[in-house]
Amino acid sequence: MQATSGRGIYPAVHKCDPLEFSMSTATVTASSTILPHDPASAQLFRNEFDRTAFAFSQSLHNLECFGYPALLDIAKRFEARQSGFHVEEEDTTPGKGWSINAARKTLVENLQEIEHSHSFVMLKRVHQEPEYKQILEDCIREVSDLTGLDIRKQYRDPLMTIMVTSPFRVTPYHMDAEATLLMQMQAVKSIYIFDGNDRDVLPTSELERYWTGDINAVTYKQELQDRAKTFELVPGGGVFFPVTFPHWVQNGPEVSISVSINFKRVKDNTADVYRVNSRLRKIGLRPRDPGKVQLVDQAKGAIYRAIRNMKHTVDSRKPAA
Repeated sequence: MQATSGRGIYPAVHKCDPLEFSMSTATVTASSTILPHDPASAQLFRNEFDRTAFAFSQSLHNLECFGYPALLDIAKRFEARQSGFHVEEEDTTPGKGWSINAARKTLVENLQEIEHSHSFVMLKRVHQEPEYKQILEDCIREVSDLTGLDIRKQYRDPLMTIMVTSPFRVTPYHMDAEATLLMQMQAVKSIYIFDGNDRDVLPTSELERYWTGDINAVTYKQELQDRAKTFELVPGGGVFFPVTFPHWVQNGPEVSISVSINFKRVKDNTADVYRVNSRLRKIGLRPRDPGKVQLVDQAKGAIYRAIRNMKHTVDSRKPAA
């Protein structure tokens, strides 16, 4: 099976179909579990979580709070507060990047007209709303059970975002500082995920810029598109991808609703090494990339965190203006 878009045909589609990825899908309901807990799925999460991209099944698509009427109600609350959302109205391509233009229509107008436009709507931190809080807590607990990790201790600031996308719209090529569970509620879309450890795809220079604050540092390379893993998301399907795994998304012919659950690492020594290396490079040095010498990496990370903590301490003691 292959996925197509305006940029041609892309290979190696992994269809995120619940029947394909979990033998226990029939028992995964909103009243029991969100994620599959069969032995194969547990082994997959335990071995691959935050290491590589993989598909899984989920049951959130059965819940009314992820349907269009509920999302329109949430949008009205967010719009009244003038916070908690982001809207992109312009059509785009994988390499075009995010729009810098302000939305012309309101959040609610964008959702009401999204079937006939080229919009992308993000409802951020919806877990702070009462109807979503327990869902995030349940998901954290289940991910901890499946991975054997204490997610609350090893990751911080877990958050839930809902994304609503117009037919055929592209979400441009980018990467995230969080480990991500992306789950499909409505319609179908294809996501192309690149290996963040491939330095042809993601050079050291882009990582250093990204970890020092340039969220647009990552650059789409059309000639490397065939290196992406392609996952076709359907309702009840999901895909996990690690921190700084670049990706872009092609929506299908209908309005898509997706849920993203993200986890930031409490300690990311590799990211800290890139931050230190960026500063060393600016003064004319040629530092080693992370992964070359473990003791050097540990020292760089420790130095960076000590300086950061010292700065936070000093800032916290400054008198208020």
